[in-house]
Amino acid sequence: MRPSLLALPLLIVATAVGCDRCNTEVITQLPQPTEQPDVFTQKGAARVDVLWMIDNSGSMAAEQEKVATRFGEFFNQLIVSEVDYHIGVITSDPTEGGVLRAYSGSPIEGCTNCRFITNDVPCPNPAFDVSGLSSEQQIEAGLAAECPAQLVFRRLIKVGLNGSSFEEGFTQVAKALGAERMGPDGFPDRQVPAENAGFLRDDASLYIVFVSDEEEGAKQDGAPVRYYQRLLEGLKGAGNENNVAVAAITGYPNGFGGRPAAPVDIDRVCPILQSTFDPNPANDDAQAALVQETLRSFNANGCIDVEAGANDDNAFAEVGGRYIELACRTGGVVANMCEADYSTALDALGANAAGLLRKFTVSLPTRINDGSDCQLFGVEADPNIDCDGDGAKDGANDGPMCVLAQCVGETEASLKARGRDWEWEESTSSVRFAGGCVPAPSSEVVITYGLRAESDQTCGG
Repeated sequence: MRPSLLALPLLIVATAVGCDRCNTEVITQLPQPTEQPDVFTQKGAARVDVLWMIDNSGSMAAEQEKVATRFGEFFNQLIVSEVDYHIGVITSDPTEGGVLRAYSGSPIEGCTNCRFITNDVPCPNPAFDVSGLSSEQQIEAGLAAECPAQLVFRRLIKVGLNGSSFEEGFTQVAKALGAERMGPDGFPDRQVPAENAGFLRDDASLYIVFVSDEEEGAKQDGAPVRYYQRLLEGLKGAGNENNVAVAAITGYPNGFGGRPAAPVDIDRVCPILQSTFDPNPANDDAQAALVQETLRSFNANGCIDVEAGANDDNAFAEVGGRYIELACRTGGVVANMCEADYSTALDALGANAAGLLRKFTVSLPTRINDGSDCQLFGVEADPNIDCDGDGAKDGANDGPMCVLAQCVGETEASLKARGRDWEWEESTSSVRFAGGCVPAPSSEVVITYGLRAESDQTCGG
């Protein structure tokens, strides 16, 4: 990609020394820059501890299977992003005390009765798809050969259906991590269960995924969602609150997606809820009621999971308002439990957990030249850019915007194709990378776009 002129418009002046009038005369005005390159640096490779909280009540059979079947989408994001990870699983059952589940299958490299998955458990083919295999025996045999780490997770995630019908997702996560929770049912002094030793690392981010088809039950203790937000963020110490994020796969109000069981992006959902958040509410109950009222305003009793059977009493998934609120408060992802296939949801969760940026916001969105009746100094401006530097603007790689990036797995940067590798997100004035193209850790992303004349307020975007 050829370099662009970055200098601001410059007036060249001449002053007549010793002349009669000594006037300053404007000689010429250089053209304004016609292109803007924005340069971004991707985050470095991350360390992240991922804790899955799975509802093990009697209504969760279909949902556990969907997570187990499509976990590869989540796991592949961690692998390609070069993340140093710990992955553990607990249940919502208060009688289990937040203890990480143990793998009970045949010994696997890096895991003999292990309670969490690390990079030591091999996975030569993280993209291996089990959805076409017809039996559990075939699935486990395939995973054992292609990605043993996914086999371990599949065993861990199938937590059974005999847990308590009173799901306490928040308190069980707090117990698992040794978060200091005071009160009559408290567990002070950060007493981590002995079985969980080594899972939580001081220098790693914390990512928590709640999977439940009912509202979070810890509300019975009277503690608002903000309390658990502070409790969990406090695990990383003052100033490191952004190192904790929460995701939720739960029942979802149909109205958010515009149709029943529609996939919903957090960029559309959380701003709606965040507008109701008061950083210093006078009454926590009133704040919680406002969040619930907002959810209900979007046709929000819940949704029907067709995978569980439309006539099955267990097919209805209640809106997990407290899980949704905590995810929105911490910058996580919300996914609809009633989706027939969790591929998209788990791919989004994996990218979110990996911590690598997928969205980059341009610096001059109001001056983007989209070619709509645009002139620069009276001359019609071509909105296309010579992206490949061949001297022309009509090549296959040319267009109104050029995106140069090195995606994970590539050895060098190259021009990326709109529609395949990235999309323009009009609502946020951002380039969003999609699918398998995620900018590699610590790599540069260069987004170049044409500029309309600064004086022409009606031209372009």
